[in-house]
Amino acid sequence: MKLAFISKYPPIEGYVSSSTYWLARGLSKKGHTLTVVTNAFEVEDANRERICGDDLELYQTKNVRVRNTDPFVDYRLIPSANPFCEKLASAALESIEGARLVDSWYFLSYGTAGMLVSAATGLPLVLRHAGSDLGRLATNPHMRPLLSAMLRKASAVVAQRGTARRLRALGARPTTIFELPVSVDTEAFHPKVRPTRLGAPSGVPVITYIGKLTRGKGVIELLRAVSRIPEDFRLLIVSSGAAEFVRRLNIHTRMRRRIMSMPFVPPWRMPGLLKASRCLVMPEHDFPVKGHVPILPREALAAGTCLVVSTELQAKVAGGKLRDGENSVVVEPGNAQGFSASLRGIVRDEKLAQRLGKSGNGLSSGIEDFKGYISANERMYRTITC
Repeated sequence: MKLAFISKYPPIEGYVSSSTYWLARGLSKKGHTLTVVTNAFEVEDANRERICGDDLELYQTKNVRVRNTDPFVDYRLIPSANPFCEKLASAALESIEGARLVDSWYFLSYGTAGMLVSAATGLPLVLRHAGSDLGRLATNPHMRPLLSAMLRKASAVVAQRGTARRLRALGARPTTIFELPVSVDTEAFHPKVRPTRLGAPSGVPVITYIGKLTRGKGVIELLRAVSRIPEDFRLLIVSSGAAEFVRRLNIHTRMRRRIMSMPFVPPWRMPGLLKASRCLVMPEHDFPVKGHVPILPREALAAGTCLVVSTELQAKVAGGKLRDGENSVVVEPGNAQGFSASLRGIVRDEKLAQRLGKSGNGLSSGIEDFKGYISANERMYRTITC
């Protein structure tokens, strides 16, 4: 089946971009051909992954072609604006000949572009949501009428766990809602992945943080915690602007030397990065979008990497099955002493980190079903195109 996606996609960083990549790759392995229409080359530097020449064969494959909107044309609209929704729709209309449906991930503005293409072509429309779609945009009185119209128009609306009721309240017809929880591709994320060279001295453990440097992510609390660890280690911050962020802080020279940074990496480089890390730390707390549930902790579990999460994420990730000292480390980011003690234990004891990573991988094996996830998407596509 020929499919058209309109979505975030690398080099845009984040959950939707990564999930679109793995979904497209999984469908392509089943013989489907896909055109992914995106505006990724227009993304701001703060949200951009670094893609090199060696990445191009993984960026798009024989069955996956990526069509980017033009970032160089200066559109002179009044009021001044970049009409990226219209650009997405126009690029799709130009490049998806023969597609059986339009699948749009993130209601605004990718779903809006999908609705325009569906209206112009008569193709069935699939809509997928992210946490901010329901947690922030759906509550906006100026956006809610458009979201409701979009959901009523859709041939299929993909719900994450527990969101079907919200989608019905917004206007989605019950018969169009398909609950397809995203799964991690365990053929890509597994304990035997070759680790990436991170640049730390040989034998020195690397504590890794991956994510934006914004409110609710717990980066300052992480820095306070690691500053109390006397043993040698490296803290790797994977984020755009990480080096400048650290420079602005009043950090002791000894601690500053222990901090490494790199820009966001594309999804296909994430398994090796996780495998090279002693642990992945996600100290998210008081996050402004309550429905936000990142996929990265589950990727770490699948890779067999020791996972350190806040109590807030413990309740959200892996169905609430994360257990401190059993298959993960659970911390309270505001408790600097306790947070530091937990991280110090992992720095000092590689076998402890390995044991927790192995147990986390066992948990992952019981919750991930990527092949089933791809098959469920195929069944949905057949339902709406037959």
